[in-house]
Amino acid sequence: MKSKFARGLIAASLSIGNVALAAPFQKEPIDTLKDEGWFKACLQIDDLQEPADTAGKEWRDHVSLKAACLAEARRDAEAVAFLEEKMARGGRSPQLLDFLGTSQFRLGQNAEAAASFEEALEGGVSYNDRPNLYRKLAAAYLKQASASGKAPDKAVLAKAERYTRLLLETDPIAGPAVYAQLARVRLMQGAYDESISLFGEALTLNASYPGWPGEVRRIMEVEFTMGLGQAYYRRGDKSRGAALMEQAIDIAPTESLKAVMRAIRDDTLRPATAGLGLDWRPGLPGVWTATGART
Repeated sequence: MKSKFARGLIAASLSIGNVALAAPFQKEPIDTLKDEGWFKACLQIDDLQEPADTAGKEWRDHVSLKAACLAEARRDAEAVAFLEEKMARGGRSPQLLDFLGTSQFRLGQNAEAAASFEEALEGGVSYNDRPNLYRKLAAAYLKQASASGKAPDKAVLAKAERYTRLLLETDPIAGPAVYAQLARVRLMQGAYDESISLFGEALTLNASYPGWPGEVRRIMEVEFTMGLGQAYYRRGDKSRGAALMEQAIDIAPTESLKAVMRAIRDDTLRPATAGLGLDWRPGLPGVWTATGART
């Protein structure tokens, strides 16, 4: 699915051609972003001269907006190279480190992403901004712990658990996916009773959670049900666990999702490694999805 940025770019190219690209700029890019959105702001940024004073607010705004535009366009390799070069000259601010970590995470550079988010957190962010970094740190550590195909690293899992719990403590409206992520961590740690309780909480919250549309709600129900089945199965209640995993397959709304759920079930019933099921991976902002989708 194309991002809002990509859809806007296509629509604009059909309606106005290249005329707008050559038009003189009437506003600073940050003002354009506030007034007219990402599309017009990002059209401007490549053609504006970078401010010379790397210690000034204008320079930070310019670099932040350019990094955000690259990320919005999913040009993450370019974003990483751009940010590393700019921060070498102008300092490693928490905001730029946050952008850097996000693009590193998307590129599969999980350890590097976690290091960037940790540095951003240590650099001093407001209390209200901390949940955003907790969410990203939990996702980066969880993906790092589960990416090798081997038994998860206990120390890395402990960090994933720590930041997921901090997220639950500091975000008053934490969604069901956060509970499911902690459930997944506890499942990987062998804490099956707590994992079962957390997956149950995630399913309860999911039924009325206003944060996503019905299609996403159905997908989350499938994934949380599969996780609950895995937890019961690994605890030793194999018949109940197998039944829940079958239920997850039955309620999956698409054939592609059913296929993924079958693979996860089969991997749970006949584990080749200490893994937790094919293609279960956390995506920013910390949601476990079988498809790798972000919510």
